[in-house]
Amino acid sequence: MKKAKAKDLIFISQINRDGSGTTKVPEEMLDNMLNNKFAKDDFFKLNSLSMSNETFIASGFNSFVVKLKKNENRR
Repeated sequence: MKKAKAKDLIFISQINRDGSGTTKVPEEMLDNMLNNKFAKDDFFKLNSLSMSNETFIASGFNSFVVKLKKNENRR
């Protein structure tokens, strides 16, 4: 299990709390996670979802389907 901050993630969708599927991440929620001084430094726990698509389930207060942002300095 990895941990990552919101700024290091690409948010694909939000997982519905009742487990019925996913929905688009609301812009207001995404803006809050990336810019709010209290939320932006919170870590999400990452669990692999698809190795071939490089997607993860990011869990915190809510759960999301995400991809890691590519680090251009990495080889």
